[in-house]
Amino acid sequence: MRKYRFLAPAMVAALTLAACGNGDDPGASGGASDGGGGTADCPDAPSEGGEGIIVTSLWGGAEEAAFQAVLDAFTAETGIEATYEPNRTDYATVLRTRIQGGNPPDVAIIPGIGFLRSFARDGSIVALECYDIAVSDIEGDYVPGTLNAGEVDGVQYGLMAKLNSKATIWYDPTRFTDLGVEPTDSWEGLVALSDEIAGGGAAPWSVAGLDGWTLTDWFEATYLKMHGPDAYDTLFSVDGDWTDGTVQETIDKLFGELLTADNVEGGIDGALATAFVDGIAKVFSTSPSAEMYCCGAFVGGIAASDDVNPDLSYPDDIDWFPFPTIEGGSGAIGDISYGGDIIAGLTNREEVGEFLRFMATVEAGTTWAEGGTIISPLAGVETSVYPESVQAEAEQIANATSAHFDGSDLLPAGPDLGALLQSAFRGDDVEGLLAEFQTAVTTAWESE
Repeated sequence: MRKYRFLAPAMVAALTLAACGNGDDPGASGGASDGGGGTADCPDAPSEGGEGIIVTSLWGGAEEAAFQAVLDAFTAETGIEATYEPNRTDYATVLRTRIQGGNPPDVAIIPGIGFLRSFARDGSIVALECYDIAVSDIEGDYVPGTLNAGEVDGVQYGLMAKLNSKATIWYDPTRFTDLGVEPTDSWEGLVALSDEIAGGGAAPWSVAGLDGWTLTDWFEATYLKMHGPDAYDTLFSVDGDWTDGTVQETIDKLFGELLTADNVEGGIDGALATAFVDGIAKVFSTSPSAEMYCCGAFVGGIAASDDVNPDLSYPDDIDWFPFPTIEGGSGAIGDISYGGDIIAGLTNREEVGEFLRFMATVEAGTTWAEGGTIISPLAGVETSVYPESVQAEAEQIANATSAHFDGSDLLPAGPDLGALLQSAFRGDDVEGLLAEFQTAVTTAWESE
């Protein structure tokens, strides 16, 4: 069995860029530096506690079940009870409210780099060094570059917990054969494929537009293939200009050519009323009503879970093909976006330090990987422990010419790209909304 290696140099550079903030000094004083150039302001000495810990994230369904297996393994090894509290609605708002109310969970999964920067700079997250966790002691266990995403202003606040590709289109090969259609590697082919499926009386796409983040994945994949890596990295940085013509061009192409009313199950209104897991079920349940779903590689694990259809067999009746290139675009088939979450401690307790140290072990990474909903950033996790469909995702990432962190997660907290794209999907004139969004993004960057 070979070690699970999948980060090309281009991806390492992308991860490093993804971790960079705007360089503002957090104003911390005291504490010790771990060599990153910043200093942590540690709370009082860790309390011994003796109680369990509360861990919160927005994961549900198969993702929750896979993570629960990790928590159970931690409890079995340490005797410390780890209770999971999911929150799938307004996660960041609820988390911030709990922090401000003096009742934070002990550990939180941070789904956006913007939120991580904000929480770190207002003192809501405890730096790893405050738990006596030195990056120099664990960095060799991680795929190069992945720890950078948890660093803010030279201080390490969290660990990259999981990765997933955002450049996959899922379908049922058996139904494709029955329809007489095949996957494609070009945008033009994808439009033609959609038209052919619709012409035969089926719905080409299921779109979970009720959850705006799913539309951000669509936008990011399309923007990257249309305008290339440099434009993508710029747009989702402090230098990004959302009034630039490339943004409108991408929106027009996505919603004007591919995700049209005739191509999405239930029409635009139906798609905007469809939640994430329900959208997956429309393609992979025992009574499917659509043929394709985009974009996350984690879709496979959810589709084959009890939440949708546990009888699915990969690759006979569930498979995926890469998000295609766009004619005239500067993005290659190997340019992909990916998502990832950071795990961080919010209370300075010894049990929290124990949990974070456990999460940095191959044991934790292997237990999590076996659930099929994530790719571990831990280099020692063997390829063989992943389900076959996730092994294919690993190969996609390994062969990437460039890989870029989820764009909406790089933005500062506040501006809602998903809501903007819901309006665009609905057919609203977005020119004015883009100007308002640019103002909001500029203000948010400045306030970090």
